[in-house]
Amino acid sequence: MNTPNESPFSNPKFLIAIVLTFLGLWGWQYYMNKTYPPQVLAPKPVTTTPIATDNKAASEPAVTTSGAAKDVEIVVPAEEKTVSYEDALVRWTLSSNGMGFKTFELKNYKDRKQGQIEFVSSENLFSVYANNQKVNFNLTSISDVEFRGEAQVDGKRISRTLKYNKNNSSFESNLEFDGALNTITFSIDEKKLTPSGGSFFMPSFEKQDFLYQQAGKIVSEPISSLDAQEVFNKRSTAVTLASIGTQYFTIASIDKSELAPVLNMTVQGGQAKMQMIYETVNSQVKSLRQIYFVGAKDPDVLKRIDSLMPEVMDYGIFGFIAKPLLMLMKFMHSIFGNWGLAIIGLTLVVRIVLLPFNVMSFRSARAMQKIQPLLKDIRDRYKSDPLKVNRETMALMKEHKANPLSGCLPMLIQIPIFFALWKTIGSSVEIYQQPFFGWIQDLSSHDPFFVIPVLMGVTMFFQQKLTPTTMDPMQQKILNFMPIIFTVFMFSLPSGLTLYNFVSALFGVIQQYFLLKDTSAKAA
Repeated sequence: MNTPNESPFSNPKFLIAIVLTFLGLWGWQYYMNKTYPPQVLAPKPVTTTPIATDNKAASEPAVTTSGAAKDVEIVVPAEEKTVSYEDALVRWTLSSNGMGFKTFELKNYKDRKQGQIEFVSSENLFSVYANNQKVNFNLTSISDVEFRGEAQVDGKRISRTLKYNKNNSSFESNLEFDGALNTITFSIDEKKLTPSGGSFFMPSFEKQDFLYQQAGKIVSEPISSLDAQEVFNKRSTAVTLASIGTQYFTIASIDKSELAPVLNMTVQGGQAKMQMIYETVNSQVKSLRQIYFVGAKDPDVLKRIDSLMPEVMDYGIFGFIAKPLLMLMKFMHSIFGNWGLAIIGLTLVVRIVLLPFNVMSFRSARAMQKIQPLLKDIRDRYKSDPLKVNRETMALMKEHKANPLSGCLPMLIQIPIFFALWKTIGSSVEIYQQPFFGWIQDLSSHDPFFVIPVLMGVTMFFQQKLTPTTMDPMQQKILNFMPIIFTVFMFSLPSGLTLYNFVSALFGVIQQYFLLKDTSAKAA
């Protein structure tokens, strides 16, 4: 320990603590701003060519969009036919232009402004292009959920069947063609997300990304951090899964063909676009098959569609922890019937599992605190012999069962659990706009009155005060700012995640109180 006249900056432990603290804060803030960026200026509206919807001839110019591989010429057909479908979950309109979805709406979800969740596309979702031209199909209905389109492209017949599965809200697409076509392209696009706020200390939680699977590996390309005028282009080959999504909703396609497509990803003019391009010119393939999904990232629904579809959830490197935690949270919800209570139950289970490690850390910290005068005496006695100091210090720690590294063990275990819970709570559509009680009417949004973040900060402060420490007063004063910093961080984060941190800190205070009480009783 430092003497009253000794500068804390001469203590190596103090300097290491300062460096680790600032590195941790910098790394955390870098991650937050990269994944959940601050607000950018709204992009200028995209000028598109109107489509004639009254079945009358309309002369329209061609529009050319530049991708990473080949330019796709969008020839807007003179006539358009549409068919519509509606049930309790979705409402969509299928267009003959590319045989893609002109509109797509989720009826059982609302956006932040209480409007229906609608996927806005400039070119019709999952439209078909052949030889770089948008295909104008002769669209007919086989049944209320199955549709067929016939067309001619450069003298070659091309047909497409699209079938909707009511059980899992997915689509099966089968495209057949005669003769050699150079390329066949399927296009999906969505309006680029503009995060609704954020700053350095309070980053926005909203995000949007391209996600795809290549060679069995899931790759995520965040795009919501792009500036309004910034252009993004990327190309990938042999892609089996491709999606554009936010943390709660997605537009996804799975390839089931004999020929794997090339994937072009672009962001320009306020639109995020994916093109799945099949190079068929030198191939014997005469049919292409995909599975489509447009909707919420509900793991149970995604599993029923295809074993690959749940990969759009993107739990990150701690997915092996996040998935069991999500199952546990759902189990808690089946008991309590409230997602806020389910989060509290999940937190208590996690803390109980970690309790033995926390007790071990507490006892080691108390032992280290107890032998500090003896350690100081050793350093003073053998100050001219560093090797002797190390030997005597290790012998003293062994005698009193004090291990400074054991204090880090619970933190090392809790860090991956925290980030796994971050993904679990922050990306679970189950808690999207779900109320807790009182003023918390949306666990996926921040606390409107910042009550829970403040309670969390106060609780963390008391937990810190009750935790045994060997730090000198200067180090302790610096660490006293940590609850304030975490409180500010939590202001803009989902109240469900903040609720987890508050309950966890509260559990820690109660745990420290009883451990201190037990230690005092044994000492007496």
